[in-house]
Amino acid sequence: MILTVLSLILIQGHILAAANKVLEFGATTNDYIKFYPNMTSFANAFSACTWVMKGRSPANIYDAPTILDYHPDASIYNHEIVMTDNGGYNQLFEDHQLDGKLGSFFNAPVGTWFHYCVTWKMTSQMQWIYYNGAQVAGAVMPRRTLIPGGAATMGNLDPPNPNYSFGGKISKFNIFSKEMSGDEVKAMFEAGICSNIEKERFEDVRSLTWEYILEQPKTGHVVTDDVETCSDDENELERLQKELDEANKALKDYKAACEETKNSLRDELNTTKAAAAEREAKLEEQLEEAVKQQCPGEGIWTVPNKVIGKKINKKQLKRWKKAGEKELVRYLSSWKGAKLTKKLAKYIECFETV
Repeated sequence: MILTVLSLILIQGHILAAANKVLEFGATTNDYIKFYPNMTSFANAFSACTWVMKGRSPANIYDAPTILDYHPDASIYNHEIVMTDNGGYNQLFEDHQLDGKLGSFFNAPVGTWFHYCVTWKMTSQMQWIYYNGAQVAGAVMPRRTLIPGGAATMGNLDPPNPNYSFGGKISKFNIFSKEMSGDEVKAMFEAGICSNIEKERFEDVRSLTWEYILEQPKTGHVVTDDVETCSDDENELERLQKELDEANKALKDYKAACEETKNSLRDELNTTKAAAAEREAKLEEQLEEAVKQQCPGEGIWTVPNKVIGKKINKKQLKRWKKAGEKELVRYLSSWKGAKLTKKLAKYIECFETV
C-alpha cells in the first residue's frame, strides 16, 4: 500500500515538473508571444485563469502591463479579451465598464505571485473578475458570442505599445470552455501555483492549455523557466524517490527472505511427514505383534457359532467325524465333557491352534 501511494505521488510529481513552468517577459515592446488559438469552444462561455507575478508597477493605472490581448481582426480598437496585472483593464467585447476601477484589488507587490480569473457566460451576460480566489467585480456584457478566428498576444497589446509591455511572469494560463463557479476558482487558488488542479480536475473543459502556450514562438526576451517556489516540492519528490527505491529494495529482500523461509518450512514439513509415516508404519507392526502375542492363533481357525454353548461329548464328536468336520474333531476332542462357552472357544482359537 505504501509503495502504491509513493508511486502515485511520483507520477503526479512527473506531471507537475512539466506543468510548473513560467514565462518571463522583458519590459520592451519587442517582448511578447503572438499566436492564433482556436477559440471556437469559448463562443458561449469561458474562464481564463492564470498565475501572475508583476515585474513593474507603473504610477498611472492606465499604463497597464498586459497579460493577454485577444482580438478577432486587425482593428486596434476591437479587443474581445484584455487582461492586465494592475486592474487597469479587464475588458470583454471592447467594454470599458471596469477600466481603472480595480487597482485596489490588484495590489500584489512586484515579485509576488497572485491568481487571476475572468469568467463569462452569454446566457447570464455576466463577466466576473476574481483575484486570489475572491470575486472582486462583475459587469453586464452585451448578449453576443465571442468571435473566434483571431490572434492572441501575451505580454502586450496588439499592436505593441510601450505603456502596456508586461515585464513580469506568467504561469499556468489556461482558458476553460465554461463559466467557472466561485468555488471552483477558489479551489484553484487554494491549491496553489505548484498544484496540478487545472489538469486533474478540469481537464475535460481545459480547451486552451498552458502546455500549448509554452510551445508558441516567442519574440524578444521571453524566457521559459521553472517556478522557483515549487523547488521545495521537487526536493520532496527526490526524497520520495529515494524512499521508494529503499522501500523497493526492502520489499525485494523481504520477498526473498519469505521465499527462503517458505522453502525451508516446506522441506521441514516434508521431513516431518516422512518421519510420521515411518513411525505410523512401525506402530502398525508393533500393534500387530502385540495382537499376536495376546492371541498367537488369531485367524488360524474359528470355532463355529453353531457349536457355542453345546457340551462336547463322545456322540457329538462321532457325528462331526462322520460329517467330515475335521477341525472340530481335531481341536475339540481334548475337551470332551466340557461345555463350549465363548471364553473357552476364544482360548481354543488362541492357544490350541498353534
